[in-house]
Amino acid sequence: MSSKHEEIEFKAGIDATTLARLRRHRALRPATVGRASTRKLLSIYYDAGDLRLMQAGLFLRMRRSGGRWEQTVKAARLALPGLQRVTEVTDPADSPNPSLARISHSAVRAALEKALAGAALQPVCRSDIQRTTRLLETPAGRVELAFDRGAVTAGDVVDPFCEVEIECIDGGAEPAWAWAQALLGGETARLVQPSKAARGFTLAAGGEPLRAATDHSNPSALGPQRDTEAAVEAMFATLARSIAENLYIVFTRDDPEGPHQLRVALRRLRTLLRATDGLLRKGCCDGMAHRARDLGRLLAPLRDADVLTAHLLEAGHDDELDAALLARQHAVRAAVRDALREAGATGFAIHLLRLVDEGGWMPQGKARRKRLRQPLAAALGPALDAQWSTVRRHGKGFGKLDAAGRHRLRKDLKVLRYMLEIAALDPKAPPPAGLLKALGRLQDALGVLNDADNLAGQPLTLDDPTLARALARRQARLPVLKKAARRKTLAKARRAWDRLRERWYR
Repeated sequence: MSSKHEEIEFKAGIDATTLARLRRHRALRPATVGRASTRKLLSIYYDAGDLRLMQAGLFLRMRRSGGRWEQTVKAARLALPGLQRVTEVTDPADSPNPSLARISHSAVRAALEKALAGAALQPVCRSDIQRTTRLLETPAGRVELAFDRGAVTAGDVVDPFCEVEIECIDGGAEPAWAWAQALLGGETARLVQPSKAARGFTLAAGGEPLRAATDHSNPSALGPQRDTEAAVEAMFATLARSIAENLYIVFTRDDPEGPHQLRVALRRLRTLLRATDGLLRKGCCDGMAHRARDLGRLLAPLRDADVLTAHLLEAGHDDELDAALLARQHAVRAAVRDALREAGATGFAIHLLRLVDEGGWMPQGKARRKRLRQPLAAALGPALDAQWSTVRRHGKGFGKLDAAGRHRLRKDLKVLRYMLEIAALDPKAPPPAGLLKALGRLQDALGVLNDADNLAGQPLTLDDPTLARALARRQARLPVLKKAARRKTLAKARRAWDRLRERWYR
């Protein structure tokens, strides 16, 4: 019997240890209907030689389970993190060979015929999965929980994976979000998890396996937005993805760019909430800015350790001292990861993804919605004016600011810069060209001074007395601590400050 429905599922990548632990999660047993079952699935994906179905957002899959074959067409799978929605048509089959004539729904069959335009189908990739499923029932509705271990293969390239899927059966998306939060909120999970088809087609096209990549969350990549509502929607989606992906990188890699970009995305989120205060739905983001701030503070020791260790490793070379510095950096990273898990950082990312998916930030009532449809320049004007006033007040007597004063000003400038980046999405009234560049130069100069202040005011220590003395000697040789370099950077910062005040446009 054929079936057509909208598949709604939450997908997340996890490691084998986490999968084994989640299978024993204490919340599963009382909610499980019937018995858990384990089966093997073989899926073969077909397309034309130039992958024209994939380019049209269509995937044709033949799957064998329990000795039976079925043919499935999936359309419009979203490449966004969190809940994925896709139209799915499944028909029984008697062999692994696909057939367009077998597709029971005429509109879907016509879409494939149009996309193929007569091209022959051929196997592109395959996935081999061992899947354990449970049917879970709660007052909010039912979901099918699946734990998958397997690999996607294209030619000679194999991409192993381990993931959890939470598919909605009834009750809408609410139970899927609830189970995602309950199971994954305190875990390490990749929420920007590519589908198996996306993995296989990437390999077939000659690409590398799809791995997490640092996400810079830069609003400039969004392009012009028609009004405030469109800009806010695009920014929330961008920040949700960036926070989810960079958080996973912090948990699983030693790449210093991960914690840096995660802190940037968290700050941009706080800035967005501040800039749109009064425009969003009441209560939708209560506590979100504070949680983002707290997570940023948990990340700060790791970011400082990454920056200071890099400076020290560049300033000299000694195998024993270098190993000790890296060991200290790794210890900080491990402590920060534990703190983030304890704080439910993944749960925060899931909450933000849900806000984006459901549009929970959208205000109710015609009057409030009308305010969101005004141009960005008008919507952000009061917030920009208030932030510029703060910057001017904290930058007064710029040349006489001490380390704490410069640090406070730098934080204020970051907020101002992030607000301006959002304002730049307005195609009709963007900030003047060069203003963001001047602000960036000032931030960079103050950043160099801040690193120097951290190195001078918070010297690193090591337990071994001999290594501690070697570290002190190397730290004293750091270029950023030299008086001449410091004077040069201060002069550069003063010039940038003067240019910023001259170019301020409001």
